[in-house]
Amino acid sequence: MAKRFEKLHEIWGKIKYFIKLDITTKSLIFVGLFLAILSILLISTAPQRYDISVGDIAVEDIFAPSDLVDKTATELKMRAAEEAVQAVYKLDRTVQIDIQKKIETFFNLLTEIKGIADIDENQRVQLMVQQSNIGLDQSYYKTLLNADLGELNKLKDKILYIINQLLNENIEEAKINDKREAIKEFFDNLPEDSKLNKLGSNIAIIIIKPNMFYDEATTSAQREEARENVEEVIIKKDSQIITKGQEVTAHQIQLLQSFGLLNNSRSQIIAFRLYAGYSMSIIVGLFILGLYCYLYAKKQWENNSELFLIGLTILLSLIVAAGAKSISVYLILLPAFTMVISIMIQPKIAIITNTICAVFISMITGINATVLVAMLIAGIAGALLVHKTHHRSTIVLAGLVISIISVMIIISFGLLYNSDTRIMLTNAVFGFVGGILSAVLTIGTLPFFEATFDIITPIKLLELSNPNQPLLRRLLIEASGTYYHSILVGNLAEAAAEEIGANSLLCRIGAYYHDIGKLKRPYFFKENQITKDNPHDKITPNLSTLIITSHVKDGIDLATKNKLPSSIINIIREHHGNTLVAYFYHKALNSEAADTITEEKFRYSFPRPQSKESAIVMLADSVEAYIRSLSEPTQHQVELGVKKIIKEKLQDDQLDESDITLRDLDKVAKAFVKVLAGIFHDRIEYPETLKDI
Repeated sequence: MAKRFEKLHEIWGKIKYFIKLDITTKSLIFVGLFLAILSILLISTAPQRYDISVGDIAVEDIFAPSDLVDKTATELKMRAAEEAVQAVYKLDRTVQIDIQKKIETFFNLLTEIKGIADIDENQRVQLMVQQSNIGLDQSYYKTLLNADLGELNKLKDKILYIINQLLNENIEEAKINDKREAIKEFFDNLPEDSKLNKLGSNIAIIIIKPNMFYDEATTSAQREEARENVEEVIIKKDSQIITKGQEVTAHQIQLLQSFGLLNNSRSQIIAFRLYAGYSMSIIVGLFILGLYCYLYAKKQWENNSELFLIGLTILLSLIVAAGAKSISVYLILLPAFTMVISIMIQPKIAIITNTICAVFISMITGINATVLVAMLIAGIAGALLVHKTHHRSTIVLAGLVISIISVMIIISFGLLYNSDTRIMLTNAVFGFVGGILSAVLTIGTLPFFEATFDIITPIKLLELSNPNQPLLRRLLIEASGTYYHSILVGNLAEAAAEEIGANSLLCRIGAYYHDIGKLKRPYFFKENQITKDNPHDKITPNLSTLIITSHVKDGIDLATKNKLPSSIINIIREHHGNTLVAYFYHKALNSEAADTITEEKFRYSFPRPQSKESAIVMLADSVEAYIRSLSEPTQHQVELGVKKIIKEKLQDDQLDESDITLRDLDKVAKAFVKVLAGIFHDRIEYPETLKDI
């Protein structure tokens, strides 16, 4: 746990340093990239705005720039659905029981008062008025009190009958008058016509009431559910909002306002939100890219040229996507630029860049999930397939794989979303074409990027290895000894580079060109001297040293003139470092002017190797020259010679700036011996071990 915390603390420290880092060039690159991406997104997605009002006659067709929910139409649908829901009523079964009790109580009271003997009729009527639970006219009470008990019981039964009949049904407040009419009709249709029947009708009409009551909570819940079940009215992208020559309605103006298509303050607010949203997305994307390069790709972080290349490919991918969407959003060309970064820089940065670009392009194409997933997966596949590719045919194969992946994703999403088959297949065709065009675009743009940013790729290196290249052909014809020497140095360097994880192809091709400066005076170099006559015997050691050391400058001039990549030129410049031309230095010491001799005059005046590749070529060059000087090389001589050369370079501090380790040098020595054993196999045996240098 403690180690994990320390690691997190270390990473956080790097992040804080990264945030505070003030590098003018890098700042300009990232700020410029931010502004350029923002401009592309706004230009490709910001809609045209119109000056138009309700009642105006439209002078052009206006289409929806994106999908949008029509809130007005949706609200109308919701209201219609809500109103279609009937009010919910709840049955109250206690109403019937309460009415029955009320009727029984009324007639019991009537019977009780009727049976009181010591009061007169008026007193009985007054008692009924005071104690009755049904409000009737006094004349009605008088009639009821004068009726005999049998008639009263019959009347009670009739009232209970009709009430129970009606209350067996659901009676809402709105239907109560209909039920009262039914009561009146019932009593009117009785065979006997009497005042008591009329009284019974009045009593029943007064006492009847609804047994169904409005359930507000349930009704509200059902209406809310009906609203929620209404599908939103979507104005689809590119659907026509206003037709040319049509009178503009308030609803259409509202839609234009929602889309931000009107020239007013509301549209300015929408535009500001668009700027803010894009800006935050771009800042996050670029921060992740920069942070990754700073933490895990130091070489790229320290190389402003490569950072600029990454930025340029991002911009080009967005520009191409913005143009391609007018044909089809499924014409996916992002993998082309992802493959360029993978080939020229490294696949991990290509994958990070692909992810960021996929998000930006999805904004340009309307946040299409299918396009986004296709770009992510196809781009990652392309970055992995072309990593360290040596042949352009590999790029073509990668393009075919990208096409197949794009088609599979488009069809799979189409099946999941139940898309129209014809549309799905059309989109798949565009996806397939996009993969093929990505390969073509990659092959077509690679030479431009290589020349512009001076970044060498395996493909370019293989082109430079062709013997028909002008400089190599000249070397073969004009300085054949140097040519074969360079081929052998290339074999030694390549084998050594593979052992320590350096760029083996760069080592081999760099070795092919490291001595091209000898073309200027080929016969001043031992390997090109056919006869025993040596021109150096006729000149002073100082002049000989000047001629020998000048082959480096001559090589740089030739390489620059022939537009060789800087990585090759660096090997030419550094393959001798500032080593001593020992032979002529000692020859000068033995001359008459020995007292005036200084070592500095007999040293190469060039930088020491700055990379592992330059260091390997230096060692391979010296080892090959040493072995060539032996008349009959034996196993022991080769082994000691390799160790001797490496030890001398170490002691002369020639390898101090190349970032090569002692462990690397041990592997380099073994690789040299192994290659030389294959060349001189008839004279030496492969050594079992090499002692430490």
